[in-house]
Amino acid sequence: MKKKLKLSNFSLDRMSARCGIALAALVPLIAVFFTTYFSSKPKLSQPIATVIDGADQRLIDFCVRNIKETRSFVLFQHGTCVVVENESDTTVIKEKALTILKETAVPDARFICTPVEDNNLIVSYNEPVFHLRFQDEMDLHRKDIEQDFRRFLTEQEAADITPAWEPPFHAKVGLRSRARLFKDASSLTIARIIAPQSAENAGPRETASISF
Repeated sequence: MKKKLKLSNFSLDRMSARCGIALAALVPLIAVFFTTYFSSKPKLSQPIATVIDGADQRLIDFCVRNIKETRSFVLFQHGTCVVVENESDTTVIKEKALTILKETAVPDARFICTPVEDNNLIVSYNEPVFHLRFQDEMDLHRKDIEQDFRRFLTEQEAADITPAWEPPFHAKVGLRSRARLFKDASSLTIARIIAPQSAENAGPRETASISF
C-alpha cells in the first residue's frame, strides 16, 4: 500500500509507474532539439538529404533540417525515429538503426517528454530514439489520450499503480508513443532514411502508417 501511495503522488515523470525520468534520454537528442528550435536556418553548405519515401512530412522536415555530415535519421512505419551518428553508407545506417531500435524497445522502456516550439512534444528514450508529436494531433485525439492511457501500461506497471493514479497529459502521450516504439520494433519496417548527400540512395520504399 505504501508503494502505491508513493506512485500516485508522482506529479510528472514517473510516466507509467516504472517509466520514470531518464535524463540520459535527452543527451542523444539535445543537439537536434537546439539546432531545430533555437538556431538559424541551415546554411546552404549543409549536405542535402537523401530521402526515401514514406513518413509524416513534418517529421521529415524536422529531420532534414537537422542532418549533418555525421548524422542521419531512420524513420520507421509508425513514426519512430532513430538517429544514427558517424555513418555514411546506407546499408550500415539501416543495420545500426535496426539494432538501436531493438535495444530501445524493452518492455518497460523509459521515456521523457520535452515540450518544444508550437506546443509540440518530443518523446525520447535512453538510446538516440524519439517521437515528435504535434499539437494539432494531440488536440484532435485529446479525449482518447486522456481516458485510454491505462491500456498502454505494461502488466507490471498496471500492477504498481492505484486505481486513482492519473499521470499528466504529456505522460499519456508518451505512453502512446512508446506503443508506437513497440510496433516498430515488432515490424521493423523502415519508412524513410534521411542521410547526408554522401549516403547511397538506396533502401525500402514503404508508406508510413502514422496515426495517433
